[in-house]
Amino acid sequence: MASETGKTADAGRMILKGAQATAAGFGGRLAARLLFLFVAGRLFGPGPFGAYVLAVAAVELAVSVGSLGMKKVLFQRLDAEAGGAQAAAHVLLDAALLVTLASLAIAAGMMAAASLLPRTWLPGGAAAALFALAPMVAGQSLLDLFLAATRWRHAIRFEVLARSIVEPYALLLGAAAAWAAGIEAQGLLVGYWCGTLAALAYAVLGARRTFGGFALEAWRPERRALWETLRASSSNTATDLLNALYTRVDLWLVGLLLGVQDAGVYGMAKQIAVPIRQVRQSFDGLLIPLVSRTLAARGSKGSGEALASATRLILVIQLPLLVALYAAGGALLGFLGRGFAAGYWPVLALAAAETVQAAFSIGDLVFVYLKPRLGLWLTLGSIAVGVAAALLLIPRWGVTGAALSVLAAYGVRAVWRSVVLRGRFQFDVPHSHHAGPFVAAGAGVAAAAAARPLAAGLASDGLALAAGLAAYGAILFLWLRIRRESLSLTGFTADGPAALFPRAPAR
Repeated sequence: MASETGKTADAGRMILKGAQATAAGFGGRLAARLLFLFVAGRLFGPGPFGAYVLAVAAVELAVSVGSLGMKKVLFQRLDAEAGGAQAAAHVLLDAALLVTLASLAIAAGMMAAASLLPRTWLPGGAAAALFALAPMVAGQSLLDLFLAATRWRHAIRFEVLARSIVEPYALLLGAAAAWAAGIEAQGLLVGYWCGTLAALAYAVLGARRTFGGFALEAWRPERRALWETLRASSSNTATDLLNALYTRVDLWLVGLLLGVQDAGVYGMAKQIAVPIRQVRQSFDGLLIPLVSRTLAARGSKGSGEALASATRLILVIQLPLLVALYAAGGALLGFLGRGFAAGYWPVLALAAAETVQAAFSIGDLVFVYLKPRLGLWLTLGSIAVGVAAALLLIPRWGVTGAALSVLAAYGVRAVWRSVVLRGRFQFDVPHSHHAGPFVAAGAGVAAAAAARPLAAGLASDGLALAAGLAAYGAILFLWLRIRRESLSLTGFTADGPAALFPRAPAR
């Protein structure tokens, strides 16, 4: 028992170590994001930025298919070949070959569609932007794959630097340089190419270093191994596609129904809400493989404590960001350029939606590893809810209606997920386990609202921000003391069987 407790503590420390490593780069990434949004808003404006975000949304949707679900499946394939470093490297190369072929085929289809579809289907300059960015489906898919490989070796620093430093700053510098060179209309597209290729080169070097080389001279792709990998990834690829569609269909509906200018405003609001999602992503580097091992070792019924403790810790970190956006989001949008202030209420609705989805979607990992098709149906149902809500709300409330449709879809999905996890997998986590962070956030919003009238101008926003965060911290501290609880991660196992996946054929 003592040994099991020690393993659980080690697993929790591993996840926190990975999260802390990612968080170390979060400040740099956030600074780069704000600088990029400032450049995009001030230099290019809502129209070109709207075309850019629509094209990027299409590329990211395509990446969900082109990557073949390898960000999750790769861990299981590598665990199955853990006995030999050379075999593991060849598993990675097999996956890279499949991803390259799939993503290039998708990119070719996107370029054909951008050239042939009626312009009424692609608002503003979205067609030209989509054509220019389509080849980066392969770049982003391979970037995801090689960074996942470094995470398998627990070398989190490569993902931290690639995603937090190399990619965003290369994007920023590329866009600024293009604008300075007079390439104004395509400047943001040039920046995207620069960011993707720079990060991919760094990720490949990182994977090569962590694997001790790829042994290319001994690698011979085998049809059977490729087929096994492709077959195993099919359900998760479909789930990733629906998840990507789930998070981007609202942007495309805004572009089609309201035009590229409103798409720019809405895209800016989504970009500002993204750091809340990145809080969860900072844990994924080690959380995903350890969830796989915990499920394999303890089963779904014995893994509820682990997932619940991770959800609560993520909520505790996310919710003060939501309070901060309530207090100072309007000032931030005004700083980013003329016309973007209309995104204040959409920012709040999207931030709330991201909080719900990012924290509670940890439960989706159960579906990924145990019942992929069940997760697929849950995602499909929530997409239907989101699209129906968007078609009702966007004509009436514009970009705010689009953001509310996302919140409705994420909320419904969270409820469905909870019901299924309890009924099908015997996850029994009391809702009071997560009540404290939500109560603290409510107190923070109330304090910010009460403090705002006490000053004027920027001082009003600063006072509201300070009051909101102070109230949040105080209430959360009291809740933990009263319940005699901590925010530690519990219930995970760092080792044990990982045989959720059949062993690959011998080479």
